[in-house]
Amino acid sequence: MEALQKLGIDFKVLIAQIINFGILFLILRHYLYRPIIKALDNRKNRIKESLEKAADIEKKYADATEEYNSRVLKANQEAVQIIEEARVHAEKTRKGILDKAEEEADTIKKNATKDIEIERNALYADVKKSAGKLAIFIITKVLKQDQGEEFYRKNVEKALDEINI
Repeated sequence: MEALQKLGIDFKVLIAQIINFGILFLILRHYLYRPIIKALDNRKNRIKESLEKAADIEKKYADATEEYNSRVLKANQEAVQIIEEARVHAEKTRKGILDKAEEEADTIKKNATKDIEIERNALYADVKKSAGKLAIFIITKVLKQDQGEEFYRKNVEKALDEINI
């Protein structure tokens, strides 16, 4: 103890200071250290939760981006398919219209050919009849006699049969 006194340390004051330090340590530990540690733990937990939420949000963002890209790709594929179907449908429609137009043109051509044939036969028959009447008229004038309608008809038919008109 004397050695402590030579250094200028009073034993009673040292014990009092140790007790005071212990009391101060307990007070600070109870009122300051624990709340600070608790606040730091709370902050640490909030940061941890925030990082977990950020990681979760980043994962959801990546999933959403992947789904978006998938949907865009699917929509593009569907658009291409719809365009292709529309092109095929338009081609079928165009072909159907052309086929129908060809059929109508063929029908018109056949009808025109038939009408021309009928008209030609009618003209031919008319020419035949007129030629027969003209021949009888000439013969009658040459012979200067009028034999009647029955005579004309018989002779015209006979003459036409002989000529094969």
